Amino acid sequence: MNSIEKALAVMRALSAPNGPHRLSDLAERAGLARPSVHRILQILVESNYAQARGDGLYAPGLAIRALAGGGDASSDMLSSAEPVLDELQSTTGHTIHFAVRAGDAAVYLAKVEGDKPYQMASRVGMQIPLHCTSIGKAILSALPSSEVAAILERTSELPSAAHRKPDPDLVLRELAEVTRRGYSIDDEENEPNVRCVGAVVRDSTGSVIGGISVSGLALMLSLDQLHELGSVVRAAADEISSRAGYLASGTG
Repeated sequence: MNSIEKALAVMRALSAPNGPHRLSDLAERAGLARPSVHRILQILVESNYAQARGDGLYAPGLAIRALAGGGDASSDMLSSAEPVLDELQSTTGHTIHFAVRAGDAAVYLAKVEGDKPYQMASRVGMQIPLHCTSIGKAILSALPSSEVAAILERTSELPSAAHRKPDPDLVLRELAEVTRRGYSIDDEENEPNVRCVGAVVRDSTGSVIGGISVSGLALMLSLDQLHELGSVVRAAADEISSRAGYLASGTG
């Protein structure tokens, strides 16, 4: 088997019934040595294609469900997030997105349409870049700098819909500001005439799983309004993280 075939074998084993699965069972089902399966799992967990459940157990990650078009709506993460997303939409009136990291991109897992006289072109299952979206930048801001640099290098030739290629130095400076204030801004960077504000979501281990955002047409969302919404979006993201079992430092 080549490396791609091995990864696919592990992902098929992960998706087998009666999970979560132990490393030894995954290795047997995939027909691979346990060290090889463990290395593949570490990569899959980092990219959100697998979840480490503790006690040596692994399950499919949210990214797999998102790429399948939203996946299982009964998943614990999504079902616990939905009331928070609905409340955020009710508070702001704008479109709300919840996306999970899928390797070097993010994938929409949920969308709550705003009450404005227009609809956003986004859809559940749609992939978005990390370097020029509010959710993507929120995710990057919470990753180690070495990992961010590697992602930017791999995606440096992928322009956004607004034809902006990532400038690593500029992105890294912006991420430092995102970390400081706790929310990120997309000022028509991914899609012309659309502005967004986002914040990161974590799981019970503190690992970054994705982010949420408020999105609207630029003519209805000024930059000042985005910054005013920043704390609201951050609080909603923190609530989803808390519901997933994450305890921020200093809270317990």
